[in-house]
Amino acid sequence: MEKKMLLVAVVLMVVALAGSAVLALAPMGPPTAGLKTGQFRVGVEYAHSDVDMELDGEKLDGVTSNMIFANLGYGIMDDWEAFVRLGVANADVEDFSGDYGFALGLGTKVTFLKQENLNWGALFQINWLNSEDDVELDAYDMQIAVGPTWKLSDTLSIYGGPFVHLIDGEISDDNGDLEEDSAFGGYVGAEAALADNTSLFGEVQFTGAGWAIGTGISWKF
Repeated sequence: MEKKMLLVAVVLMVVALAGSAVLALAPMGPPTAGLKTGQFRVGVEYAHSDVDMELDGEKLDGVTSNMIFANLGYGIMDDWEAFVRLGVANADVEDFSGDYGFALGLGTKVTFLKQENLNWGALFQINWLNSEDDVELDAYDMQIAVGPTWKLSDTLSIYGGPFVHLIDGEISDDNGDLEEDSAFGGYVGAEAALADNTSLFGEVQFTGAGWAIGTGISWKF
């Protein structure tokens, strides 16, 4: 028990020093590209997650996190977009609470099959951090998803599919290796057009080690 409490304390210390995007399931949105060549998108996203993790072989139950991101996307091609995230995130583990810290990420989406009202695509996104304060942490958090976006009407689409969630980190001074407790999951969501070039999405994600809810609003120009 003392070892586990020490490991939890190390995690929260790192979170407080460097931010906690690496500890969480981040919002994904549709797995298909939604921008035309040269088009931009700006948005605001929020997610809450509750996942189990492993630190040096010890299981950490119920690592909860809240994330708020600004998202900037760009259409590289009609069927290929890239985006960057900047924001803040926190994490709570058992009786320990972490303050909000800086969070950074990037990602890309590709549409590889188009049908009348059903498009198929793939998504990749990654968050990472490097802390060199009282402890040093090198870590990344990665999600890869594949699935459809089904257009139900001119204003409403649903999306989802399977995804992989990977965490890999190393804490200095032999404090242990950080990794996911379960890598595989699935998600489902809906996106609604509120006005010209403005949309709102909401989704739920599940893995064998936890769950997350996410939402966001964005504007294209």
